[in-house]
Amino acid sequence: MPTGRLAMEPVRRDETAAKGSEHAARTLTTLQRAAGNAAVSRMMVQRASSAGAGRSRRTAPGSPKDDLLHDPRTFLSHTALALDFPLGMRNRVPDLTLNSEAFVRRMSAWNRHWFVLVPDARRTAEGRPAYLLTPAVEKYVEAYGDDPLLAPLAADPHLPSAMTDQEYLASSFVPYLTGSTARPEESVGHARIPGDAGQRGPGSEFVFTATMNGCAFAVEGAADDGQFTAWHYQSPSSATNRGPAREFRRDRSPTDWFGVEEYETPGDASLFEATNMLWKGPDGWQVISQEVRVDMADMSKARIAAVRSRPLHLSPGHEVEYTTRIYAGFAGAQLDRYERLQQQTRGMSWPASQRAGLEKNVFLPLEVALKSDALMLQGAAGFEELAGAAEGVKARREEMTGKVLAWLGHEVDGGTARRGGLFGMGGGEETLRRRREAIQRLISEFSDTFWVDDLIQEARSRGTAASGPPTEARTEAEGSKAPGRVGA
Repeated sequence: MPTGRLAMEPVRRDETAAKGSEHAARTLTTLQRAAGNAAVSRMMVQRASSAGAGRSRRTAPGSPKDDLLHDPRTFLSHTALALDFPLGMRNRVPDLTLNSEAFVRRMSAWNRHWFVLVPDARRTAEGRPAYLLTPAVEKYVEAYGDDPLLAPLAADPHLPSAMTDQEYLASSFVPYLTGSTARPEESVGHARIPGDAGQRGPGSEFVFTATMNGCAFAVEGAADDGQFTAWHYQSPSSATNRGPAREFRRDRSPTDWFGVEEYETPGDASLFEATNMLWKGPDGWQVISQEVRVDMADMSKARIAAVRSRPLHLSPGHEVEYTTRIYAGFAGAQLDRYERLQQQTRGMSWPASQRAGLEKNVFLPLEVALKSDALMLQGAAGFEELAGAAEGVKARREEMTGKVLAWLGHEVDGGTARRGGLFGMGGGEETLRRRREAIQRLISEFSDTFWVDDLIQEARSRGTAASGPPTEARTEAEGSKAPGRVGA
C-alpha cells in the first residue's frame, strides 16, 4: 500500500468458532475479532487490568454507546453513524421549542459538549442499525443555562431530564463554518483539544465534527502538555478556497491533513457522506472515517462503503507526505474528468480511417500522461524536490500538448479537411463543429495545469519557510569561518 494511504477496514462478519481441541487456544481470539460478538468483546475488556481511572466505562452491556466507545472501527463497520446534529435533535426532542440549526451554530461558543446516539429511522434496516450523533440539549441547559438561546428551555416541559454523566459522550467538538476561509481564525471552525482527552469521562477520547463531503481535518501538533488544535477546513479544493488553503498550510504548517483524497472512494459517482472523527485509542491518536454512499434519489437509502483508519500525526515530519497526497488527489480528479470527456469523444461518429490516428496521437498519449502525473510526485524527500517533480509534470504536459496540436495541424494541412476527413465535411457542418469542440475540450482539460501551478507555488513557499532565517547559532558558526573573524 502506498505511503500515506489509509488502511481499509473491511466490514467484518461473525466467524464460526474453531472446532476441535487443536483450535481451543485460538477460540477466544477468533471470537474477539468477530464484529458481531459484542459479548466476547466486553468480556475481554472487563478482564483487562490496564484500564485508566478516567477511561470510558460501560453503562449498559451491549449498548450502541458502549460498542462505539470500546471498538469504534468495528462499530462503524456495521452501523451507519450520521452527524446531522439538527436532525438528531429534532428526532430526539420533536416537541421542544428549539431552533436546532441556531443551537448547532452556537456550539462553538461553548467549551464543553455532550452527545447521545439517537436511532436514525431513515437508514435503519434489518441487520443494519443506524444512529445520529446528537447534542444532548439538557446538558447544555444545565451547564450554560444563562445563554439567551438556552434560558427559555429550562422551563420547557419537553426538555429531557439530565441523566448521569456516564450516560453521555463527553467528547470534544470542532465546529463547521461556511464561506471564505481567507481569515482562518475567524472563518474556519477549530477547537483546542485538551491534553487529558480520554480522562474526562465517557467519550472524552473522541473529537467529533460535522459531516464531511469535501472538507478536511487539519491539526496543529501537540504542545508539551499534549494539547493540539483541530480544524474543520471547509472545501479546500474549491476555486475560492484553494489559495487560502495553501496559505494556511504554509503559515501554520499543520502536522497532519486528512482530506477528501483519503476518505472518498475514487470513481464512485453516487453521493457520499463521511463521518470523520479523531480517537485517542490504546496506541495513541487516530483518525477514523466511515464513508457512507447515499442514493441520489432517496437519501434514506445508504450503505457503508468503507471504514478507514490511520495514526494521527501530532509531530512534524509528515508535511511533504500529506501535501503530495493532496495534489495526487487533484491529479486523480482531473483524470476522472478527462476520461469522461474522452469516453464521450470516442463515442462520436468519426471517419473509420481516422480512429486509429486519434487513438495513437490524441487519446492514448494524453491518457497515459495524466495517469502518471501522481506517480511522478511520489517519493519526494522534501518540498524543493516536490516542487521539482511538479515542474516536471508541467513541462511534460506542455510538450505533449504541443505534439498533439502539431499532429492535428498536420492532418488538416495535409488535406484531410475534406469530405470524410477528421475535420472534414463528411457529416455536414454540425458534425464538423461537434468534432472540433470535442477535441478542444479534451486538450483544454489536459493542458489545464491549475493544480500543478498551485503545487509548485506551495512547495516552493513551504520549502523556503521550512529553511527559515538563519538561527543565531548557525549565524555564529558560519561567521566564525569568515576571513578575519576573531574568536572569543
